[in-house]
Amino acid sequence: MSEDPTYPHPEPYTANFLRRICRGLSSWFGLLNEWDFRIPVGGLRFMGLDLLLVNDPEAVRQVMVKEVDQFPKHPYTLWMLEPLIGRGIFSVNGAEWAHQRRLVDQAFQVAHLQRVWPQMVAACEASLARLEALADGRSIDADAEMTLVTADVIVRTILSRPLEGVEAEAIFAAFARYQKRAGRALMLRFLRLSRRRLQGYLATHAAPIRAWIAAAIDARLADVSAPGDDLLGALLAARDPETGDGFSRDELVDQVCVLFLAGHETSACALGMAVYLLGRFPVVQQRLRAEVLQVLSSRAGAPDRPLGFEELRQLSYGAAIFNETLRLYPPLSFFIREAQADTELAGSRCPMRALVAISPWVIQRHEQHWSEPNSFRPERFLTDTSDEASSTEDRRWSRDAFLPYGLGPRKCPGAAFAQQEALLVLAELVRRFEVLPDPEHEPELVARLTLRSRNGIRVRLHRLP
Repeated sequence: MSEDPTYPHPEPYTANFLRRICRGLSSWFGLLNEWDFRIPVGGLRFMGLDLLLVNDPEAVRQVMVKEVDQFPKHPYTLWMLEPLIGRGIFSVNGAEWAHQRRLVDQAFQVAHLQRVWPQMVAACEASLARLEALADGRSIDADAEMTLVTADVIVRTILSRPLEGVEAEAIFAAFARYQKRAGRALMLRFLRLSRRRLQGYLATHAAPIRAWIAAAIDARLADVSAPGDDLLGALLAARDPETGDGFSRDELVDQVCVLFLAGHETSACALGMAVYLLGRFPVVQQRLRAEVLQVLSSRAGAPDRPLGFEELRQLSYGAAIFNETLRLYPPLSFFIREAQADTELAGSRCPMRALVAISPWVIQRHEQHWSEPNSFRPERFLTDTSDEASSTEDRRWSRDAFLPYGLGPRKCPGAAFAQQEALLVLAELVRRFEVLPDPEHEPELVARLTLRSRNGIRVRLHRLP
């Protein structure tokens, strides 16, 4: 086994962008080459479109924080996702986005982290019960289980009910098909294929997901006795303080599509890779288990009860493990923006209408930002300066070149939710099981809408005494 965990190595440099697009049909990583991990800004022009890859941290902040109105989401983002999420908060711009963000933020304030804690614990307990039946040394697909537990968390949080296995399988299969086709559609759009034709192609695969979510919302709207203290209830009650308007039924479908897909898909990507890393690095796993047991040792009674809300917040090393997982394997590998005027980024010309790509995958593995950029070292994210494995430079880049949730006003509103969910699942997993790698398996990572393994993430679990 090599020292560094698995990752798709970048291709040798080629100026032929058409060749990169052909590689990108199967995974967006095919667009990258080895020089992209060494330069502050890279640019090219293809079929009349200027493309820039921005890696310089100050230029990234210019695009995503300081001059955010001058770099809205690129139209490609909207048309690629519109068949799935409609005009949801993730892809729209301007006043439409601001209105939606005010309502979504209001809903998240109502459904705060401590309030949704019981739903997270219930989904985690259901996952542990499933894993208990499989923990006999057989190879299992951690990717599939992490997808199910994160989807169960978000369905319980939004709809106050668990996600059943049969309905889950159908939704996951539909989204996997959409992911694969959307990844190809973006590459074909670079070649100027018809937007209408491509969106029609995508809509076929989005239809089952949207129909399932629309049916759940319609059932809630028709049920006057339904609980109103979940996230859907908070979305229904939210009112824009500037206009007094709430979400219409169709807008609710769009927003819940965003929350369901972003809330479970991105978390599932990161959690699956975190489980892979725990099996790959037993010393890290042992240190996390020791931290969990140390926290539990101060508990008075009820030793088998799941970790509590305040107990979870004491797991600093666990949080560092998950942040390092997000650095190495950011679920969203690319953000794309459109320049609204001629400007400069890190000294490079950025023409109006240029497609500006910011890649957490590249920035968080950039050779100028990180020591041993492809190595797994959770200590980078520990704030305790006495830890010998952490350096001042590591801690600097963990602040300045770490953006798995985005930056600025468009930073993911569910970031704290995702961190809490992931830490709970990982802590309870290592508390009950030893995670071992499957010696016959290595994940094959592909970048589409999210980062996924083409062949799953297989590990072996052994029950702890």
